[in-house]
Amino acid sequence: MTETPSDKDENKLANFMRKHADTIFMVLRNTVPNLPIRDFVAITRYSDVKEVLDNPGVFRVTYDESMDDSVGPFMLGRDLTEFNDRDKGIMRSVMQRGDFDRIRSTVRQIAEESLAACERDHIDLVPQLTRIVPARFTQEYFGFRTASVPDILRWSLATQLDMFHNSFEKDPVRKERVRENNRQAVAEMRTHLNDVLIPDAKRAIEAGDARDDILSRLLRIQFNDAVEFDESRIVTNVMGTLVGGIETTSQAAIQTLAQLFKRPRPLAMAREIARSDTDSDDDRAQLLQLCREALRFDPINPLVVRRCAEDFVVAKGNLRRRKIRKGKTVLVCTRSAMRDGRQLELPSAFALDRPDHHYMHFGFGHHRCLGDHITAVQLPEIVRAVLRLNDPRPIGEPDKCGGPFPEHYRIAVGRTEG
Repeated sequence: MTETPSDKDENKLANFMRKHADTIFMVLRNTVPNLPIRDFVAITRYSDVKEVLDNPGVFRVTYDESMDDSVGPFMLGRDLTEFNDRDKGIMRSVMQRGDFDRIRSTVRQIAEESLAACERDHIDLVPQLTRIVPARFTQEYFGFRTASVPDILRWSLATQLDMFHNSFEKDPVRKERVRENNRQAVAEMRTHLNDVLIPDAKRAIEAGDARDDILSRLLRIQFNDAVEFDESRIVTNVMGTLVGGIETTSQAAIQTLAQLFKRPRPLAMAREIARSDTDSDDDRAQLLQLCREALRFDPINPLVVRRCAEDFVVAKGNLRRRKIRKGKTVLVCTRSAMRDGRQLELPSAFALDRPDHHYMHFGFGHHRCLGDHITAVQLPEIVRAVLRLNDPRPIGEPDKCGGPFPEHYRIAVGRTEG
């Protein structure tokens, strides 16, 4: 399809805003922190971002329609409902923190095997590592054992593009193409779960197989009918773990590494921890903090979108107060919030002593990511694997190829002596 002059102008504006996002956010925070723009309101200060995200009953998610059209009613699109409370509680109960050691060893092994299969001089991290690790982890931990890695990657990308990135697409043909790819991916995923994965898991359970993954754990639980969590709910929620666990993990790893490579001192600290043989809890905690702080300078999402369900005054009692009318779309600028000097000391500095609540990488409050504790293990392990290579260094910047996710990030690696 030919790009129109209007499309070109919008693309130029979008590229300019991405390139200068932090400067634009700084100007907004200091002048019009809650800025109305046509049918939108941009919220930029930390306290106001937090206020919006702490009121999910007023500021509703916008992706429930695309989710209902594909995976079915899903907790992420159902704020303050039985779906959300029940399904999130059940899924949290089976995605246990006691799995940390297993998650760490699984991710570490997959990462090492993936890098060992690469050419040793040059590695393209996205297709050779950062997408492969969460895809294979999804096979082993979440129970997609019989699904191929290419299928898992295709399903993940198609669902992500429609559910979270298609709402602002203006071209109806492109929009419908992305929507149809999502429908097809989910139909394939659902068929594979119902016809292959679940029967296979049930046979293993009946045979006394000790396999222990999220799908098997859910099938072993005998839910009372009153709970209303039948096999169809299991299918929807297991599909949700695949939708949310691959592209965002890959993106976080790439953007974390890109920021570390630009900062010699944090990079040296991270490399020292990665190459240490102690592998202590303190080392792991410090590497996680290095990753989170690096990602603050280029978070996976600069903002999240909400729709105002009723009239609401943000920052009530302050000069910056803004009445947001029912039906308005709200751009909740989490990237801006994580650079707000009113809340964060030295927001432009790389600091390792920031509290957890200063980071909004994986949601905030009611919409804290279901698998945030898994990402807190998986992300540092992927970074660790790269930094253990012999003198890894980037060849250019991450390349998104015009899309929302990194598609390529090439690094050079020194030859191993001997």
